[in-house]
Amino acid sequence: MLLRVLSVFGLLVGAAYLYFGTRGETNQATFNNADPTGHAQPDLYGLGVEYHQLNPDGTLHYRLNAKRLEQYSERAYAEMEAPVIHLTSPSQPPWDIRSDIGAIYTQSEQADVPEDIVYLNENVKMVQKHPENGVMTVRTQVFRLYPDRQYAETDQNVIIDTEVGRTIAAGLMADLETGVLTLSSDSKQRVHTIVLPEQFNKS
Repeated sequence: MLLRVLSVFGLLVGAAYLYFGTRGETNQATFNNADPTGHAQPDLYGLGVEYHQLNPDGTLHYRLNAKRLEQYSERAYAEMEAPVIHLTSPSQPPWDIRSDIGAIYTQSEQADVPEDIVYLNENVKMVQKHPENGVMTVRTQVFRLYPDRQYAETDQNVIIDTEVGRTIAAGLMADLETGVLTLSSDSKQRVHTIVLPEQFNKS
């Protein structure tokens, strides 16, 4: 899991610092999604973080970059500023996912097998460039990403822009390995699609 790897092997960073004492006031800003259980000092602090997770065959599974990362090993938790994730798939073009802030938790979701769950918050943007279908862009404010399962979900309003038009929905479940997106609606937001005028000329 990502957090354990970071604890054992350290961070692949452009500039990294280990804090053994109290940090100055300028470094005590908390992210909006910070863990509310306390204000303990991080076990590991890094700037310009880059982490690579590989598949069993040695190919890239995903790459994580962050402007800033603070890790709290005891709580299996890390905070990130400006995270960017490049997630690959054996059957689909890669996804590039970014947000203003984020967090990583290690939890046992299935059969008590630990996995990393990435929480992305504020101005979340997912982009996939498909050689046949063109560019798809998904925007929302909150996303939960499960890199090992190639799965993402949100219960917040989403806007999906494609070469065909724009779709708005109340939520989304995304199988990133197959490219299947399941949209949801509620009483306030129905699934609504606006087709670009030029699409009618092609039909």
